[in-house]
Order: sequence, then structure tokens, then C-alpha cells
Amino acid sequence: MFEETHVKLEGLRRLFAGQASPVEEERAAAHVAGCRECWLLANRAIAEKAGGRVAVQGSLKPLVDLHEIEQARLEEWLEAQAAWIEIKSMTPKARRDKVRLTRSLHTLGFLEVLLDGGASAPASEREEIFILALLTAQQLPAPRVSAELKNDLCAECCAEIANARRRLAKFAAARDALRKGNEYVASGSKDRVAEGRILFVAGALEDDLGDTEGARSILQRAIAIFEASEQNSLLSRTLTQLAFVLAIEYPAEGLQFVERALVLIPESNPRLLWSAEATKFHCLLGIGALHEALLLFGAMRRLEGQFHEPFIQIRSRFNAARLLEHLGRPKRAEALFQEVIAGDLEHGLVKDFYMDLVYLFGFYLKQGQTSEAIAVCRRASEELSLLDDEEGSVEIARDQMRQVWRSLEDEVKRGTVDLRATVTLRKYIKAHWRFPADEMPAFGGRLSGKDRL
Repeated sequence: MFEETHVKLEGLRRLFAGQASPVEEERAAAHVAGCRECWLLANRAIAEKAGGRVAVQGSLKPLVDLHEIEQARLEEWLEAQAAWIEIKSMTPKARRDKVRLTRSLHTLGFLEVLLDGGASAPASEREEIFILALLTAQQLPAPRVSAELKNDLCAECCAEIANARRRLAKFAAARDALRKGNEYVASGSKDRVAEGRILFVAGALEDDLGDTEGARSILQRAIAIFEASEQNSLLSRTLTQLAFVLAIEYPAEGLQFVERALVLIPESNPRLLWSAEATKFHCLLGIGALHEALLLFGAMRRLEGQFHEPFIQIRSRFNAARLLEHLGRPKRAEALFQEVIAGDLEHGLVKDFYMDLVYLFGFYLKQGQTSEAIAVCRRASEELSLLDDEEGSVEIARDQMRQVWRSLEDEVKRGTVDLRATVTLRKYIKAHWRFPADEMPAFGGRLSGKDRL
């Protein structure tokens, strides 16, 4: 069987000097186009000739054209990185004015820098950076950027703005960004990928607001779009999100979706891989597959070693506590849960702190430890000062949450609370840890003998 061979640097120099035959050029071009190693050597050979500008025809011309496109794109990106460093220390208004009025910033390279920067920025800074990205996308020049592509890019920016707002529990503002995104989608390229991005955030938002079925429906629409357009990266992310939505109430179904996602996630995306595996872990515990969950936990520890941020390390300890709980070792599980909650406090993870208190409350209910469950309610009320420094948190929300925990404490004392209360409380805190609900959640009711604690 005839086997392709790699092209050596000297042979590539001959090619771009015009010293090779047409057949040699065709074979080399076909191989280089599919071989990253040889493509890098080809770039070196091109760069050695007249500063990287080589006049060639025939089968080599696409390679030279691609080299010049990549070179220009990388130079634009480097310029954009330097420009962002210069302006990111400005006030928000000054930055917006600078981005809106400076033509040299209206490039795809600068847009890419802002989208990447927003993704890696602290949660409190993401919204503003993505707004700058939207301003940049709106100013991209025609005809180099078509109107359809510009609208798609604006829709993507709106999706990121909405997601940043969602994570800060600014739900009304997130909906506003999604509405604007849909307006851009209507004038976009019709490949529906931008629409899928909007749907992804809309589905996550519905989950935050406690509408599991609404979230499921929206995310499944996004999945259908990404499958049809063969967008495997976006598809795996959306499958993981849907599995996360379903993990608590429908763990068997969530497991099916996350296993589909894991097949698609490349090793080059360890964060999404960790998120998918963590979701699978909770689904496995939810269906009673304790042994498989234990094995997965061991495998996840190797992946978690790549991350040094407190959040992931704390979640790893939370997972360990859940395993100990399911293995019938409640005292050791309790000790780890308390350590997790202390870690949340130490690192300012306020929402996680309250969500973990909800789990600990349910843990004590299952053990029949009503006095300890009451202590959790009191601790939650005492720590509400943590929300004083949370951007957007309002006093009325803190007052309402204090009433919620006191009401829960009273119902525990009356013996009218079962584990269904943790579902109600979890949904309430997810949606209203910063902003008050229109109505207080209800925990009590007439319980049958088998439901009473």
C-alpha cells in the first residue's frame, strides 16, 4: 500500500522556490493541508522567502494564501491584546466611549480578545466586558464583515451578557439581553447557531427560576439545533447543562444526557469535562449506583488536580461527603459537610454557602436530627450579613430570606416538614438569594404518619 510521507523543510524550500515539478507540488499541498506538523514547517519555509510573501500559482497558492490569512489574523489579535491592556483600567464609561469611537478597535481580533477576557474574568466583571464586546461587534466594518455575520456576533455577545447577568441573579436584566439577542438572530445568517446560543442561556435561566420543565424544553431545542449543524462543542456543553438541570429530580434521565455529552468532550476542555463528570456523579448517586459513583469519584480526583481554584476543591470535598453519607457513615459525612460550608465562607462563595446549608438541613432531616436542622436554620439567618457586600443585593431580600429560614425553623419544631421542604428551599435560594420573591415559599402542611419526621 502506498503511504504518504511527511515533507522535510528542505523539500518545502524547494517547493516555494519554484524548483519542484507539478506532481511534487500537488502531493505536498495535499499532505500539508492535513498535517499540522508539516503545515508549521511550510509556514517557516514561506516566511524565509521575501518576508513571507511568495508569488506562486497552482496547487501551492492556497497554502500561501492561508499562511497570509493566519499571519494577519494573529497580528490583529496581538494588537488587540495590547489595546485591551491599555484601556481595561479606564472607568466603565471611558472604556465604552473608547471602544465605540476608536476605529482601530473595530476588528474581529479585538472582539475575540473581549469574549475570551470576559469568559475568564471574575463574575462581577463579566457583564461589563461582554457589553464592550457587543459595542465592538456593532461597529465591525462592512463589507469585510457581512450584515448577517455581524448580527450573529451581536447575538452571541447578548447571550454572554445574559449569562453573566443570570449568574449574578439579575434575572430581569438577563431576559432583556436575551430579547435583544433574539432581535439580532432574526437578521442573522439563518444557520441557527446564534439562536442555539440564546436558547442555551434561556434554558439555564429557567432552571435558576425553578422551572425544570421549561428549562428542559428550551435546552432540548438548543440541542436539536447544535446536532443539526454539527456543532459538537456547543452540543456537549448544552447536553451537560440539561443533565445538570435534571440531576436532582430526574437522575436517570440526566445520566442519559451527560453520557452523550462525555463522548463529545475533548481532553482539551478539562473544565467542561469536570462539570460533566461531576453531574454524572450526582446522577449516579440519584439512581442508587453507589459503586459506580465511587469509582467515578476516584477518576475525578485526577482531573481535579489540574485546578487549584477553591471552588472546585470545595466541590470535591462536598462530593466526598455525599459518598460517605451514602456509604452509611453519617458522622464522617457531617464533618466534611461542615468543612465544605467553612470553605464557602472563607472564599466568599455566598450562593454556594446557602445551597450547601440547604443540603446539610436535608441531611439532618434524614437522620432525624431535628435540633441540628434547627441549628442550620438559625445559622443561615445569622450569616445574612454576608449578602451586604454582594452587588445588587437589597435589604428587602435579606429580610425575606431571614423570614424564610425562621418559618422553616418553626415548621420543623411543629413536626410538619419533610424532605420536600429541601426542594422548595433549594429552588427559592437559587432564584432569590439576591432579590426577593413575590411570595414566601410554604414548607408546612398536614403530613401523613409515614411522611412525618
